[in-house]
Amino acid sequence: MHIALCESARTRGAGSLALLRTFGRSMRRTFVVLVLAAIVGAVAWWLFTWKQDPVALADPWSAMPANAVAVLAVPEPFATWAQFTGTSQFWGDVEGKAAFAAIDTVLRRMARLGMATEGRRPKGPLVVAWHAPEGNELVPLLAWPLQPSEEALGALGTAFGTPFNKDLWNGVRQHLPADTARPALELAWSRGLLLVGTAAVSVEEAVKATTPGHPEALFATARRSLSAGADAHLLARADFVSHFLQAREQPIFPGEAPVEGWLAMDVRFRPDAILLNGLLFPREQSPATAAMTGQPAARPGVLRVLPATVAQLRLMQVNDPAAFVLGITGAAPDPALFTAYGAWVQGGVGVARDADSARWAVLQTNDPEAAADAMRLRCPDGGCPVTEYRGVPVARMADAQALSTLFGKAFSGFHQPLWAVLGNNVVCSVTPAAMRAAIDAWVDRNSLALDPRTGDFFDRFASEAVYSWWVDVPRAYPAAAGIHADLQRTMGAAILQLAPRSDGAFIATFCLQHAPTGKQAAGALWTTAMPAPLAMPPMLVEDYLSKTQQILVQDRDDRISLISCTGKVLWQRQLDGPILGGVEQIDRFRNDKLQLLLNTARKVYLIDRLGRDVEGFPVVLKAPASAPLSAFDYEGNREYRIVLPLEDRSMLNLGPDGLPVKGWDPKKLDSPALAAVQHVRIKGKDYLVVPQRNGHVAVLGRRGEARYQPRLHMAALQYFLGGREAMDIADRRLLWADSAGAVLSGTLAGRVDTLSPAASGQLALFDPGGDARQGVLRTLSSMLSAEVDGTVEFRPSFPEDTGAVAFPVDLGARGQAIGLVLPGQHQLRLYDLDGGLWPGFPLKGAVRFLVSDINRDGVAEVVTADAQGVVLVYTLAARP
Repeated sequence: MHIALCESARTRGAGSLALLRTFGRSMRRTFVVLVLAAIVGAVAWWLFTWKQDPVALADPWSAMPANAVAVLAVPEPFATWAQFTGTSQFWGDVEGKAAFAAIDTVLRRMARLGMATEGRRPKGPLVVAWHAPEGNELVPLLAWPLQPSEEALGALGTAFGTPFNKDLWNGVRQHLPADTARPALELAWSRGLLLVGTAAVSVEEAVKATTPGHPEALFATARRSLSAGADAHLLARADFVSHFLQAREQPIFPGEAPVEGWLAMDVRFRPDAILLNGLLFPREQSPATAAMTGQPAARPGVLRVLPATVAQLRLMQVNDPAAFVLGITGAAPDPALFTAYGAWVQGGVGVARDADSARWAVLQTNDPEAAADAMRLRCPDGGCPVTEYRGVPVARMADAQALSTLFGKAFSGFHQPLWAVLGNNVVCSVTPAAMRAAIDAWVDRNSLALDPRTGDFFDRFASEAVYSWWVDVPRAYPAAAGIHADLQRTMGAAILQLAPRSDGAFIATFCLQHAPTGKQAAGALWTTAMPAPLAMPPMLVEDYLSKTQQILVQDRDDRISLISCTGKVLWQRQLDGPILGGVEQIDRFRNDKLQLLLNTARKVYLIDRLGRDVEGFPVVLKAPASAPLSAFDYEGNREYRIVLPLEDRSMLNLGPDGLPVKGWDPKKLDSPALAAVQHVRIKGKDYLVVPQRNGHVAVLGRRGEARYQPRLHMAALQYFLGGREAMDIADRRLLWADSAGAVLSGTLAGRVDTLSPAASGQLALFDPGGDARQGVLRTLSSMLSAEVDGTVEFRPSFPEDTGAVAFPVDLGARGQAIGLVLPGQHQLRLYDLDGGLWPGFPLKGAVRFLVSDINRDGVAEVVTADAQGVVLVYTLAARP
């Protein structure tokens, strides 16, 4: 007998007759709580900066209602909010939307008032509890320790935009109508706690409660398992989590079985993901937990036989199929069915579906031939219907509901499915089209495992587990609307993984990935377009709030732009000309807030983090600058000295207030300086080394007086290449290239050595590491050479490009590598110090690039731009 691999109209679309509402409800809850947590966390932090009362603080955990379904604790809300908004790509994608921008209103207000002083952190966490008094509608309640005071009332009024009176301290609830920055709120104070919620009844109950706190012993056990150092902590009832996350009305635990108990998770924010890890504490044994007990943990291994269109996967790892069947069904299996469909199972047992109606079941085995023989033995005398597609035999399963009988409710849709053996996997499908899709994925290597988006997710975020629940959020859940659609579009995949422990708890991990479809350029982490092409390569500066790095660029219209580590343009402003050199950062007001210090030919600028001029700046120069400025903090006390050489051969010395430093009285130089002044401290003495265009060098003291008389003359100076430290000022070296292309190194005492003989090519220096040797790079139009002590270490070739330039790339603790930009080819290359091309290169780009972990996630990024002025950030591939 044969069957045709065609699909009837009756089966097409059968699984998509109605849109599901669960995800939309979840999104609404998430948004409301985000608003409340942001506002109340910020307000409470502010109040602590007003008054640090020595009275013992109340415990916000004590206000948690006994019927809470989830509790979130944030140890340091202000710092966590700053980190999240400063580093998260989720926030970077939605913060420009009106509704999300309103969330940040109170925090920006506080920042402008200067209340975010480093080192003054509150002592108690912000705690948020959710409960559901009526149906599915979740109601949040927030609690924060607060001592009553006049200052607290004033701070509350300023932050919420409405006055408060002293009745608040007597337990009188106050209603705050909704405004553009927040939803309508109910606010009260009781037992040393500020209580805020969206429902009057919930706040009143918290005020009147005589036995506050969650009494359940299992809740206390779960709370004790939380670890220090996380950004936040989440306690949630397992049944609530299943209901919250379910897609297509399918619970998330094994066999779609319910689980009672608590999940205790530590929350950590990463730029492209939200990570949770902790433990599941079941209240009692259930089919879901019994099925996992005793089974091995392993990485998901069925992805190679599933089409890339799969949007949802539930997978159990099984090496004892009899115990698994007993656990998931609660009964010993039927011997005949088990022999045919279960005894040979070794590895993954799972079900998958796409965004429409297609479904697959996958059973892994170590002996696919024995599995096929066992299933064929169940066929009647005439055999089961069979056909072939692309050389793969496809048969109809003999027994109806065999899979659901053995493996539980999750397999109930597979009444009498088609099956085929693909490698070590038995793949089952409900429709011929779904079977064809699985075979195509296997034969054409177009599977879920090889899909760039999904494969990368599993490589980075999936780990060994007994049970894995995975969804592609945009495809697995119904499309949301409004602000919820904005949130949904930022999301990629989510995964929950579980593995049993010997004490009855289960190790639990959860990840929600940022992966909006279609946003990034090919391979880029993110891209941001500037108004015009860049005039110079990107520069990196520190953000003192988020502790991340930001990107400063200047375009050909002399406009500068500051970009966050997530790609958001924070501000733009005009300068009077190109920046000379780079950018310094100083703490003018000694409050741990950094400003940007830079100069053009005509002005010195000091710019705050919002793009505004600091008082006293810009300073207009009496003569054009001949070189970039330098900022020195001689004693580490933030008494900065800003030294800038001018074209009239004078030297300007400014304080951090923009005023000339008193007592500074240097003589004019022999020739204008050609590079930034270098500060050297040797044996307790300070020296300012000033290289000049005529090849001479001046060495000055702090007041501008001559401190050393150099004998060095940089003959035929063409390019100044920098200085090298020494134990004595006379032995300090300056390096330069002469007009013939030779690279020379000279001590201030006058000794000159040749590092590289005369030759053509663009020159740069690099550090070969390991000793005091100096490396020299020469770039020609189709080749670069790396020399050390006159010996060529490597000489890679590349496509012809007259604008090719090689340069050293700092890799932090890993030393240096060699970067190459080919602007005519729109190509970037990175070589290790053995001349090997770095994995993942070439990349698209047209300007010199930097490598740094700009978002502080432990993975370095490549920062560059293309010829049109689009800033590009890539993830640096790991070395094999």
